[in-house]
Amino acid sequence: MIVAGLALAISTAGVGYWAGSSGVFTENGSPAGAVEGETIDGVVQDGSGRKVLYWYDPMIPMERYDAPGKSSMNMELIPKYADEAADGGVRVSPAMAQSLGVRIGEAQVRDLAPIVQGVGRVQIDERLIEEVQTFAPGFVEGLAVRAEGEPVRAGTRIASVYSPELLTAQHEYKSLLGMSRDVAPPSLRQAARSRLRLLGLSIGAIQRLEGGGAPQRTYAVTAPASGIVTEIGARPGARVEPGQSIVTIAGLSRVWVVAEIPEAALGEVKVGQPVRVTFAAYPGEVREGRVDYIYPSLNPETRTARVRVTLANPDLRLKEGMFANVTVQGTGGTTLTVPSEAVIATGDRTVVITRRDGAFVPVEVRTGTVANGFTEIVDGLEPGDDVVLSGQFLIDSEASLSGVIDRLEAAAPTADEAAARLARGTGTIQSLDSTQRRITIAHGPIPTMNWPAMTMTFGVRQAEMLRGFKRGDRVDFAFPKTQQGGFYVIEQLSRDAGR
Repeated sequence: MIVAGLALAISTAGVGYWAGSSGVFTENGSPAGAVEGETIDGVVQDGSGRKVLYWYDPMIPMERYDAPGKSSMNMELIPKYADEAADGGVRVSPAMAQSLGVRIGEAQVRDLAPIVQGVGRVQIDERLIEEVQTFAPGFVEGLAVRAEGEPVRAGTRIASVYSPELLTAQHEYKSLLGMSRDVAPPSLRQAARSRLRLLGLSIGAIQRLEGGGAPQRTYAVTAPASGIVTEIGARPGARVEPGQSIVTIAGLSRVWVVAEIPEAALGEVKVGQPVRVTFAAYPGEVREGRVDYIYPSLNPETRTARVRVTLANPDLRLKEGMFANVTVQGTGGTTLTVPSEAVIATGDRTVVITRRDGAFVPVEVRTGTVANGFTEIVDGLEPGDDVVLSGQFLIDSEASLSGVIDRLEAAAPTADEAAARLARGTGTIQSLDSTQRRITIAHGPIPTMNWPAMTMTFGVRQAEMLRGFKRGDRVDFAFPKTQQGGFYVIEQLSRDAGR
């Protein structure tokens, strides 16, 4: 397309020079005295006072005609005027831009760091798990909680334990308190008091003994923290030993969200990166946190790694087992970007169509990182530049006529070089999807690729190329010999000339 347009641009420039020197044009560039049906340079004019370069169908800009009529798609041809390729670009009327489906975007500075998506599950923060234990052997005589899931508050009684050893130690200390300092020196009393503390008797109970209170047959085991009971290790009447857990309490003031991250995206995730978490139970509610741990192992079946995020849960709305959608936001720094759909990669150059002073101008750019639907622009554009997001394939085709592409490179490839870059085939359309820019073709052998006859899916350079085609059509097609994005991308598509 570019080579053909370049050649025509050169010839058009030559014609324009001859016409200007011969006095054919008026001061505004219109053909002097041209009337409808008159032929100038072999092209039938429309009588508008503007020189017609050729007639074409906007849906098939590669086809050009010398006179009005119907295109190969049976569409009415429209004229292409010489003054539409002014200002180093292509001028398109608002009506034509709407007909071509032209959408405009903007080159913007943004954080282009990759965004990683994962699915997670709420888990109890294991750092908030507490075990309620007895320090003295004995028997559980009373239990304040009888079922898992019950809430408890810090300092409340969990169980009453009868410990013969602790009861004996209380009597001994009580006796020492009644003896004189000569018989029971302070060091002996302090040793007896310390023993009570080691056996788990509270400071309050010891102070009651010292104030004249009687030894208590049972002592209270209290909750060290608030939370819910996740496990009961001893029921009333059960014997317990020192270190044995009576109940297990899990705090819920904060929770873990453990997300599964695809192996391919694991390299983009680092400890400390910001994370946004949403829950199906609370639509529209977003909680923010940071990656605080990346687990060292990988699931061999799902090929995913686990990433942990800690979230505050003061309202206790996050429940264990709840599903979560996790978005890990990269922090790669800001850079100039455009939507990736604005970039035209021809294989020889990368071009973005810009809108400047009312004209559409192709600009060669250098691209960098591609992520999240945007492409980094290293060189060629400035922040705020208007760029074409759709319809640029047709504009690029027309821009070739004005010689703009010729000025992007000092030396354009020859026709033979361009032809050698493409592989060609013929086949029957099996399916097509303009939204995804995909077409499946059952084609014959393609010797230049060493391919036998087969059915395969191709990409297409622009969705507009699929217009007018349907399943079962026989087509000729051409594509570069290297893949782009995992597909071979068709650059030329037409009906099979042999049928």
